Amino acid sequence: MDKRVLALGLAMLVVGFASYAYLNETEPAGKADMTDEEKTAFNTDLVVNIGLRNIAGLVGGLGFFVTLISIGLKRRRKGGEGKTVTQKPAEI
Repeated sequence: MDKRVLALGLAMLVVGFASYAYLNETEPAGKADMTDEEKTAFNTDLVVNIGLRNIAGLVGGLGFFVTLISIGLKRRRKGGEGKTVTQKPAEI
């Protein structure tokens, strides 16, 4: 297991889902009597918030996959046994 990749994956996981939770809690709210300019600004803010939530979810998901990959990684031993070499018999 490579500890640097594991730390990267966990950091991405935490940052992604923490920002997703924050953006989910601070979603813009509309009012009953809004002018056209306020409606346009509200819709723009809503679209930006949804886009940022999607990006935060993707970062969290990628962090999860990086964490899984880092658990599966094994360090290669230097100088260990290699592949066996078989030679063809010499033809006469």
